[in-house]
Amino acid sequence: MHDIRLIRDDPQAFDSGLARRGLEPLSAAILAADASVRALQTEIQASLARRNEASKLIGQAMAQGDKDKAESLKAEVATLKTSLPEKENAEREQLAALQDTLAALPNLPAADVPEGMDEDGNVEIARWGTARSFDFAP
Repeated sequence: MHDIRLIRDDPQAFDSGLARRGLEPLSAAILAADASVRALQTEIQASLARRNEASKLIGQAMAQGDKDKAESLKAEVATLKTSLPEKENAEREQLAALQDTLAALPNLPAADVPEGMDEDGNVEIARWGTARSFDFAP
């Protein structure tokens, strides 16, 4: 599976590697899906932080006797608790789709691999020993 950080760092190199394998450039679509997942993760973290902060404020409001403020904070916490599972499910689904996409892509060829559609494009660098000779057609 490809590392998303490498694609973020150098999308042009990723696309050129895919082109050498005969595939279309995909870095823009992959990076858009990654940005969507990251935005959802940030939103979830902000909701969790707000829920925790509001929970603390409920206790403070109750201690000060401000029941109206406590009730409004309780309603906010209840809203956050109901919306969090939906956001977490969406994040999980988008992350799974991104990982499936990255896992389905073939490996990129090394920089020193010669261009070619099949083994005929390979370059012989060294030969060891002597080639066998047969008295029949192999």
